[in-house]
Order: sequence, then structure tokens, then C-alpha cells
Amino acid sequence: MQLPVKEHELKQFLGSLPSDKALTLAAAVERGRLAGDSKLPADLILEGLRPQLRRMNARRIATPQRLVCEAFADFLVNERDFKQPGRIARASVRTLWRWLAKEGLRVTLADFESQIARAVLTREAKRQADITTMLQNEIASVLRAVLERAGDGSAERRALVQKFGGEDTLADIEEMTLLLSGAVELNPLRGLLPKRIDMLTEQHTSFVRDMYDQLSPRRPELCPYVGLLVLARLKRPWEALRLAAVMSRRTNEILFSQTDMGVVGDILLADMEHLALDIASVRPDMFDPDLVLNKLERFVQMSGGLVREIGVRRDGKWGQRLIKIRQLASDAMDALIARAPREILAALPVQRLGAFGGRGPRRPDLSREPDFAKIERALQWGRLLAGATPYAGGGAFVASHKDAFDEVSQYLRSYAENMVSELRALDFDKRPRAEAYMQQAERLSDTILGVEETDLMRRRVAAALAR
Repeated sequence: MQLPVKEHELKQFLGSLPSDKALTLAAAVERGRLAGDSKLPADLILEGLRPQLRRMNARRIATPQRLVCEAFADFLVNERDFKQPGRIARASVRTLWRWLAKEGLRVTLADFESQIARAVLTREAKRQADITTMLQNEIASVLRAVLERAGDGSAERRALVQKFGGEDTLADIEEMTLLLSGAVELNPLRGLLPKRIDMLTEQHTSFVRDMYDQLSPRRPELCPYVGLLVLARLKRPWEALRLAAVMSRRTNEILFSQTDMGVVGDILLADMEHLALDIASVRPDMFDPDLVLNKLERFVQMSGGLVREIGVRRDGKWGQRLIKIRQLASDAMDALIARAPREILAALPVQRLGAFGGRGPRRPDLSREPDFAKIERALQWGRLLAGATPYAGGGAFVASHKDAFDEVSQYLRSYAENMVSELRALDFDKRPRAEAYMQQAERLSDTILGVEETDLMRRRVAAALAR
């Protein structure tokens, strides 16, 4: 038990390091490992630093594995929910490398790694590139030989699935094999395109079209990766749909969605559908409003982008699917937002006065202490209701959001007015409970109506208490 505890403490310490120190330590550890220094627990240290290094998007020391993976670095992802073309899990790289060391290149991998390490440490760039290319070719060759014997449904494939830990990992390895074998063809595109494309321009699309035209007759199986590579670098991923039209020379979505560039649209719609399903699966009894709002923001951005690129055309494959996805998210948000008033109002109970029934005047119910569990729940729903305001139009739940927001706003304002009257009339010794309720009403008002309006409430309450 002691070792895992120490590992956990070490990772916590590494995660708390300032960015410059984390980067310096990572570089020192990686250089030491390249030089054959085994005194430090390099893997453990780098594992602890990795989350911070990813956030920094820091340039890392070249290692044999990292150099080999440059051929498909654009397609590596840290997390995913399901396998898609052009999305390779980093964990699959680690699985492949272990297999190469133990089986695939058991005799030669260590020697290749040593040669690359020496070239990196001595800054022999050409030798480093040459040996890396040789290793990439060796890996692609051994993988092709193994995969050719593993057709769909074969015993060999089932054995590989078990060996690599799943069908998705095997699919990743098949994709890595293709991209390693096509590294030379795709390298010009990788090298000349910006690492981050803030906006897809005519210059970009012209260059990509030329690359596609050169690749199409020689390596057609690599053509979809032209669009997928651009997709991975775009700040606004939906702009990649322009490439499908450019590559196919079509303006008809029904036609160009069927081309090999159509995989870009399929992936974007799958991403959007996944966000919609996440929103639809939110449990009202237990949810994180910040997480929901994050997914909602991404959904609305993607929805707006896709609508601008392809339009909502009912006669197209993508258009029909887009309509269904938007409806799924809209219905889910309608249901959530419609529930918000009930959850928020429950934290600030009132009692009816006189014999007027449900339409009669009400006053704050001070018969019991505030229920802080209900208040925290109300604050959650308040953050959702207020936070969803900018996305109501793009998410197509404007009407339900307006109704809910108006109901809650009116209730909070009325509650504050009635509480001021109560505070003026209450005996001094009965004020603490009323003040406790008003403090919670102000917290909710801060969240939903904003601090500026709530400050007016606070001043009125202060004036009432001064009497």
C-alpha cells in the first residue's frame, strides 16, 4: 500500500509545479532517458507532468516513439467515446509500442531507439530523420504482414483483438499502419499547413485541392486523410465541410456527402450527435450545470457552423440528420429548463394569505429554518437557467427558456418585496430567520438576475433592518 501512496503524493507535487519548472524537469528527464540514465523513475515523473504539459501545449524533447508517431500526430486524441476515422487513442500507441518491443520488432527495436537517441542528443538532424524513416518503414512492414492474415471474422483477427485489448485498438493500429506507409505522401501537407488554422481561407483550400489531386491517382486510400488532417487543425471544425465540396467539385450536398471527403461531415455530425445525446441523458436529480453548459455551448457552436456550411436541407443525408440532432437537443433542453422554476422556487417557500386560493397574495413562509439542501439544488438550477441564456436561440429552446426565466425572475422580485415588508413588521428577535432566507434569496438573485439588480434588493433590506 505504501508505494501507491508515495506515487500519488509525487504526482500531486509534480502537478503543482509552475509551468516553467515542469517543462524544464520534463526536458531533463527525457534527455536523461535518451542517454540511458535509469536512476530516476522517468515514466512515473512524466506521467505526473503530462496533464500540465498538455495544457501548455509545450514542445517536447524528440524521442524515438514521438518521432515515429509524427506521421499520425494530428490524429492522436487523449479521450474518445468511440472509434472514428482519423481519431487514434494515445493509449493505442503505448499498446503498439509494447507489442513491438516484445514481439513485432523484438530483435531490432532497441537498436533503432538507441540510434535515434544518439542522433537526437548529438543534434544530427539528418541522421535522426533517416533512422526514423527506416523505423517507420519497419513498423509498417511488420504490421502489414500481421494484418494481412487477420481478415474480418478470422481466427487470426480474434487473436489480435484479444492481444491488443479490443477491436477499437486494433482499428487504431490498422490506421497507424496506413498512415505510416503514407507518411511520405502526407508530409508535404502536414509541413505546409499551419498547426492551428483559425479560419479556412481560399489559399488553404487551393493548396489542399492540389495535394488531393496529386494523391488521388497514386494513393486513393489516403485521400480521406487530407480532409481529416485539416479537420484536426481547424479552430472552427465545421469549415472542413467546404473541403468536401471543393474536392468533389460539387455544390450538391447529396452528392458530395457520398465522396471519400464525406467522412469529414460524418464525423462532425457524429460529434454533434454525441453532444446532443449527452445533453439528453442529463439526470435532473443529479447533474453538474457547468458540465451541461459546456456541452451546450459546444453543441450550439457546432450546430450554427454546420447550418451555415450545409444549410438545413431536408433532401440531403447530412441535412436530415442535422435536423434530427438539433431536435433531440432542443427537446432535452426544453424539458430541463421547464423544470428549473419548480426546483428554484422550492428553496424559498411562501404561504397563501386569506381565502383567495391560489391567486391570492403570498408571504414568505418562515415557519421553519431554510433547507440548505434545497437551496444548493436551487443554485444549481439557477446556474443552468442563467448560463443557458446565450444559447437559447441557437439551441432552439427560446420559448421554454423565456417562460422559465420570466417566472423565476418575477418570483424572486416579489419574494424580495414581501420579505422587506416582513422585516419591517417582525419583532427584533424574529428577524434572524427572515434574514437567513433573504440571504439565500440574494444568492439566487446574484446567480439568475445578476449582482447589479441584487444590490438594489440588498439596499432595500438594509433600509428595512435599520428601522
